[in-house]
Amino acid sequence: MTKLVELSSTLHAQLKVLPDCETAFAETQQIMRLRVSETGKAATNFPVFFTRNSHDGNWVLSALTSFESNQCLFVKQGKWLATYQPTVLQTYPLFLMQSPKNTESYTIGVFEQSSAFSEHSGEDLFDDKGKASIYLSRIKTLLEADIKNDIQTYQFGKKLEQLGLLKAIDLLVHHEDGSVQTLSGLNTIDEDKLQALSAEQLHELNQQGYLVQIHAMLISIYQLNLLIRKHNEIQDSNKIAQLKIEIARERAIA
Repeated sequence: MTKLVELSSTLHAQLKVLPDCETAFAETQQIMRLRVSETGKAATNFPVFFTRNSHDGNWVLSALTSFESNQCLFVKQGKWLATYQPTVLQTYPLFLMQSPKNTESYTIGVFEQSSAFSEHSGEDLFDDKGKASIYLSRIKTLLEADIKNDIQTYQFGKKLEQLGLLKAIDLLVHHEDGSVQTLSGLNTIDEDKLQALSAEQLHELNQQGYLVQIHAMLISIYQLNLLIRKHNEIQDSNKIAQLKIEIARERAIA
């Protein structure tokens, strides 16, 4: 399996980043990772949910971009159509990784065999003197901010879990041909439990800046209608007639 390796001005001096590679990557991303600081902007385009990281079980904030796997409804003819571009796309194909020299620090990692790189054309990562290019410096700034943003997102998810505010749901997608597709593993805000919080708990959430993000997540649910419309605009697609949201545990019992 291909691994991230630390970006090196010596080993990767000739690497260039191909234009629009992030859009080519996005085209296959049904779920796109977000940070809590992005929730408000992301909610103007996408339904936003929490999912579980399959590796460590931690909460991951995500934007749903399609009802089909390996598809994103916000890319058309190689163009990104949404008004907001998640940071994960803004920094692609560079990633944060744990430093191989110091497990308590981070560095920039790359997948060396990624099709996003070329040695012939694109944005230089390093100049002739081995110094970071303007392009790399900009991405580095975004990635450094992501260290703090990742911590804040982790804390946000843990706080919601602590207060019992996360509700597991399934999306039941009813197609015109009679078939029903189920999207599971999604978690949204439990409005009833949110309304039952004490004044002190609400004040604490507001002080931490979480109330705005919570309401953005709730409002983002309506973007499912946008996904349905975009899905049904695709020629020859199996059109969606109806979408139902069910609480996952209730559905399991039924």
